[in-house]
Amino acid sequence: MAAGQSLACESLHNSLAHRHDANHNDYPPATTRRLPDCMKTPPESPRPFSTDVLMGIIIGLAFTIFFSLACRKYCYFNGETNDLTIYAHAMARTGHGQFMPIYFTNQGFLEIRIDLIMLLWLPIYKLWPSFYSLLFYQSLMLTIAAWPFYLLAKHVLKNNRAALALGVAFLLFPTIASQHVNQFHDDQMALPFLMFAFYFFVKEDFRKFMCMIVLTCLAKESVALTTAAFGIYALLLRRSWKWVVAPISFSAAYLIVAVKIMSAGVSGVGAGLYTSMTYLDAYGKTPTEVLQTFLTRPGFVWATTFSAQKIDFLWKLLLPVLFVLPIFTFAILIVLPNLLLNLVASNSAMTVIPWHYNILVGGTLLAASVLGIKRLADYLPPSMTPKLTTGISVAMVALSLLGLRDWFRFEEYQPKPYQNVLERAVAVIPPDASVLCPDPLLAHFSNHSQIINPWTILMVRKDASAVTNYDYVIVDGNWRSGSALAQAQLVNLFNQNPDLARRFTVLIQESNVYVLRRL
Repeated sequence: MAAGQSLACESLHNSLAHRHDANHNDYPPATTRRLPDCMKTPPESPRPFSTDVLMGIIIGLAFTIFFSLACRKYCYFNGETNDLTIYAHAMARTGHGQFMPIYFTNQGFLEIRIDLIMLLWLPIYKLWPSFYSLLFYQSLMLTIAAWPFYLLAKHVLKNNRAALALGVAFLLFPTIASQHVNQFHDDQMALPFLMFAFYFFVKEDFRKFMCMIVLTCLAKESVALTTAAFGIYALLLRRSWKWVVAPISFSAAYLIVAVKIMSAGVSGVGAGLYTSMTYLDAYGKTPTEVLQTFLTRPGFVWATTFSAQKIDFLWKLLLPVLFVLPIFTFAILIVLPNLLLNLVASNSAMTVIPWHYNILVGGTLLAASVLGIKRLADYLPPSMTPKLTTGISVAMVALSLLGLRDWFRFEEYQPKPYQNVLERAVAVIPPDASVLCPDPLLAHFSNHSQIINPWTILMVRKDASAVTNYDYVIVDGNWRSGSALAQAQLVNLFNQNPDLARRFTVLIQESNVYVLRRL
């Protein structure tokens, strides 16, 4: 009977198959048949948006905004561009029988600073020969540095939302955000590598850590003081000797070699930063004199280190990290070399929030703060940890945003009333002409073979006769800040020397702006 049933089933199956082939509408394919709702697979719930992706988007947005601000500021001639011109001119003239020359000396750039990471941009500059490309490079490095910092926060706090907020705080931190619209500098090139070094140190990945230490030092030789501090930090954490010895020995060796290279320069300007105590001249002219002052006049050292201006600087610097977060961890040691040097220095410029001297201080302060938050969270029940870490991170974002008042000036991103006159002044000068001009215009001529500003000729060299060495002279009588003092002397020089004035003809005289061409 079973065999009969089998044959019957087979016959029925063949019959149905035949009917399906004859008329597809009778029996639709199984793939098109509707299943009862109870048999359907429930749809997958949408995956939460990855904080990694969101952090990448935020970094890209920050880069776009900050780079646009930098371009806007300098196309409106609203910043002194001497330092920016040093780098742009050095790259522009490389390949014209010179290698990284300094526009106001007969030295090469590497005789003043050992900044090898900067050279990575040299091929790009040849394709995009403009100081705007350096501003692009600067903003790129500053915003990329937020990525390893975000990874550090995510690894330490185990809270993606808090890590995301801290990444935003990093991008907005006053000593970091302000550098997008500051002149181009080498400290910015070290920041991403230093943040990666911090990340790999915490993860205890020695090989990657040392690679980042090397790259950090290659960005600027003076950063070796900061990278060496990782060895002391490792010692306090009781890590193996390789973590202690390697960063200290490499950093010390690199700094010594860099100073030796700079000492080989024509006048040793770079080495003079270390041998002549350029930034500590209030204490003495040599390392021995400085040490003697520190030992015999501690009151004077204390008064200089904690003057009213520097106390105000510390308030602004530490506010976004709630003043105390970094001191809850030994990681504060990474901050101290740079911070203490800036505080002790007699040069007040080193404690100005919008200037480049404190960009690495800001980055290391934030990294230490992440570890400080973790230390605080360890004292709370696990159920309260997410609220604490997220709350502190959001507070740091708010306080970093509040720091805008320390560096952002709305008027710097607006055109001057006589903007069109300055634009014509730049446009009227041929690309092969030599130019003497004020600092806000200097970078616009950085690709020219011979450029100078009034300060260098009249205040540094004290050589008024050198004015006649330049094809064009630009004077902006509306500019009043900083080195404009030297421009006033230049105007007096022309007024008091009729013979000098007769050697030039006036091309533009409008809105207190003058363009003179040598006859």
